[in-house]
Amino acid sequence: MSALSRSVSGAGASFPGPAHAVDPARATCRPARPPASGAARLSITVTETRRLVIEDPGLLMHRAWQIARSDPEAAAELGYGEPYIMDERRAFTLVLADCGGAELGERAEQLGLRVVSAATVATCTDSGSLVYEDEQIFE
Repeated sequence: MSALSRSVSGAGASFPGPAHAVDPARATCRPARPPASGAARLSITVTETRRLVIEDPGLLMHRAWQIARSDPEAAAELGYGEPYIMDERRAFTLVLADCGGAELGERAEQLGLRVVSAATVATCTDSGSLVYEDEQIFE
């Protein structure tokens, strides 16, 4: 059984404690350039991270084989090609590229995966200060 982590935005985070919101009085966000109306707006980046475990490698590889057969050129770009060996990492890569991160999380069980945890982090884009963080553990 393998564990793979995938961050939707490309950045990961680890959270030691229970889910919580950050004290807004301590967050130092600066407003982005005010729009024409004159009202200042904050610019915030939200990052969602899911940790997945491969529960059924056969099911995952079966789906990856289907993807590779339907679009061999795209599969080759993702590293699947001669000598045509399908391992869990390649299978996961093909499935992720085919359905995307959000759909992968929604269809995890159908693809032989299990979502172990999901984390959400919101940061102020201008200053990088933490606005909110939350982690759900499903184990």
